[in-house]
Amino acid sequence: MILDARDDAVALDRVATIVIVGAGPSGMTLARELAGVTDVLLVEAGGFDVEDERLALLEGECAGISYPLTETRARRFGGSSELWAGYCAVFDPHDFDRRDWVPGSGWPFGRTEIAPYYEKAAALLNLGDCNFDAHEIARSSQASVQFDGDGLAPTVWRFGTPTMRFDGPWRHTFEADANLTTLLHANLVDIRLDAGHGRIAELVIRTLDGREGRVRARFFVLACGGIETARLLLNADSQAPEGVGNSSDLVGRCFMEHPHISVPGMRLANGDWSRTWAGRGTFGEGREFASALGLSVRAQMDARILNARAHVYRTPEMSDRDTPRLGLFLEQAPNPASRITLSPRIDALGLRGVRLDWRLTALDWRTYETTAALLGRAFEAGGAGRFESWRQPRIRDPATVLYSNHHLGTTRMSGSARNGVVDPDCRMHDLENCYISGGSVFPTVSWANPTMTVLALTFRLANHLREQFVPARQENPQRVAKVPPEHGRGPASGFGPPGNDPADYAEIARK
Repeated sequence: MILDARDDAVALDRVATIVIVGAGPSGMTLARELAGVTDVLLVEAGGFDVEDERLALLEGECAGISYPLTETRARRFGGSSELWAGYCAVFDPHDFDRRDWVPGSGWPFGRTEIAPYYEKAAALLNLGDCNFDAHEIARSSQASVQFDGDGLAPTVWRFGTPTMRFDGPWRHTFEADANLTTLLHANLVDIRLDAGHGRIAELVIRTLDGREGRVRARFFVLACGGIETARLLLNADSQAPEGVGNSSDLVGRCFMEHPHISVPGMRLANGDWSRTWAGRGTFGEGREFASALGLSVRAQMDARILNARAHVYRTPEMSDRDTPRLGLFLEQAPNPASRITLSPRIDALGLRGVRLDWRLTALDWRTYETTAALLGRAFEAGGAGRFESWRQPRIRDPATVLYSNHHLGTTRMSGSARNGVVDPDCRMHDLENCYISGGSVFPTVSWANPTMTVLALTFRLANHLREQFVPARQENPQRVAKVPPEHGRGPASGFGPPGNDPADYAEIARK
């Protein structure tokens, strides 16, 4: 059932087995998965529609690269799925590895661990299958891979039909499920710990009109997005001055996006190929895809850069007759100085606002410069365009950077409490009964749009929590043994070479 916390007839003091905060794609998926084995309370700050008074709660300050905090988030049932353009992509296998030139890289497991859950995410997002092989899709669409060869990585985005929006398709399910209660217009304003500060005792929720309640549970899950989750943890400082779960001083740090930057001086040919690349193709039974091009794993290793993809695009103001442009979507390196903190401004709920200091590192800029040069030459060699006035953008102007609505990394996953906020099962290192679900747990972010990986990790978390109540069932994806810390090309450590202290790296990053 779905209840409105503003209704005086609705009790706000509640007890549930599992409480999930945030009714976005991750929180709703998790609630739906777990309602089959236990009772679930889903707490959502918004309602069914966009409301001006709640939009004001998303406002904040920017100290680094300019960022539209209200336009890139949604406070409503269904969360940010209403803002999503439907781009689906999966991480490359090496995105999970430790790369010795990328401080803070290395997931606690490899892609084989979440591969079964990618399949479930693909089904949920109406993709039909989980095939992202550019060569197979090109053959199925009776086309050719336009740019291929040594050092290149042809890639595709996939699009589900229809685009999954979560609020509409699932509203009836959430209204009818007796095991699932959704509480709308209920804002989390405090997290209260037990006497030993090792567990959450209760959550304090409040409505904008002043109603207040306490929520107790066996397990708690925060699924509020990469900005709001960090903000809520930092605001909960009545018992822990540094914020709840922040013994590592990494809550809010390592904010990552997928910066998008155009390639200056590249004049693309406006022919049949550009119309194909700037639009979408179909394969199979009308399944949509769009083409992109990256550098191979070996090329990235040799150049000691991050992952990135080039795509051909037209802005909404451009017509089909206008020559398209070449742009890059970039992986951003974990950087403790790129972070969420709190501003002095107090909102209508009594919480301090968010202050975002989004920064790019020298490695991020070098990745852009190197990838733009190498892929630009590949486009030239393929007859798709030419450099008219190529220049290495050494000024590295933040004003050229566009955002992608992706808020990642602020409660990063790690094998130890020293180097992160949550463990490999997404449980907070500092709290026995609290988990975080969403892109904020990503240690690194690949080039790929995060929705597929967010949902894969959500299904994986659902499987972990389900096993607390019933044995793993036959139809669930088979759990793959976790890869030990030696996974990839080096031990998964914190920031910098093994043995470096994150605080040391944070000090370096500030300079």
